[in-house]
Amino acid sequence: MNLKMRTVVGIASAGIVLTACGGPAAEEAADQAADQGAEGGNKAVSVAAVSTSCLQFYPMYVALEEGIFEENGLDVTIERMNGSGAVLQAMLAGQVDIGTPGPVPTILAQAQGEDIKYVANLWPGGAFALVATEASGITDAADLRGKTIGVATADGSEVSFAQTILGAEGMEEGDYEILVVGEGGQAVAGFQREDIDAYAASMDGVATIEHAGIPLTDITGDSTSYLFGNGLAADASYIEENPDVIGAFGKSFREGRELADEDEQAVIDACQVHQPQEVEDLEYVSAHLGALSPSFHPGETEWGSMTEEAWEQIIADTVQTGDIAEGEIEAKDLFTNEFVEAFNQ
Repeated sequence: MNLKMRTVVGIASAGIVLTACGGPAAEEAADQAADQGAEGGNKAVSVAAVSTSCLQFYPMYVALEEGIFEENGLDVTIERMNGSGAVLQAMLAGQVDIGTPGPVPTILAQAQGEDIKYVANLWPGGAFALVATEASGITDAADLRGKTIGVATADGSEVSFAQTILGAEGMEEGDYEILVVGEGGQAVAGFQREDIDAYAASMDGVATIEHAGIPLTDITGDSTSYLFGNGLAADASYIEENPDVIGAFGKSFREGRELADEDEQAVIDACQVHQPQEVEDLEYVSAHLGALSPSFHPGETEWGSMTEEAWEQIIADTVQTGDIAEGEIEAKDLFTNEFVEAFNQ
């Protein structure tokens, strides 16, 4: 058991203190925002994005800037964070209403007694890939025994993603090292300094590295084909009390994605407001959208829907890594498809 970094949510120990969002002043501001939303006919709702990137969550930002949330009765505030641990911490502290955590961190939150549940699958096509540089000569995940795999954050879903792939190749803890190197330029530097031999990255992270001029080989394989990416999640009590918000938010996200599919400029305009440095290079934007767009599409299933079978496999992976005990978490408690019809109206 000497893998240098374990997959943990880190709700209490993530080291992310959101004191600026707490206290009486913050509560008063939240009440005022809710009142203003009610006066305007729209429901105030806050959402924590698992990344500071606008491009990574472009359907949500397009929905915000194009007035789609407003048309669907919502007054939305997006809080940008870094990793599922920060998102879950903010949700559990009552600092946001909705979050976008990964499936494994959500499982671990439930194992700690928190009733967080997925209401929509935002990345049905999967959000991650395991890559190595072409120059390394690594062509298969089996080549990573004794190697170092970089990840963006310690509590992100890419950790369990990498563990699952390597486990399928017969590797156990101690057969490889997981190293937190950050994302974007930090990941590029990790390869350039040869700190890492491979990188478990979000799809936009792959696009960033390739755009920096480092050709990559996808060594993901088929062992994680059942995995999906981050989802829309909330506390069970919030879901029960605000079904209209959940339905309208998911519907707006889907409509934002569909508008972006038709008009790339809508993405550029939205991100110009929220993260202008991301859209200075239009080739960079196109590379990101090309990498991310397939992940947002549900294929032949209805947008937002999930299966119990996929959740059961992810639970089994989490048991295999030793983060939960067998039978500790049940798939049916982790998600609901009750809003799928509302999402697709």
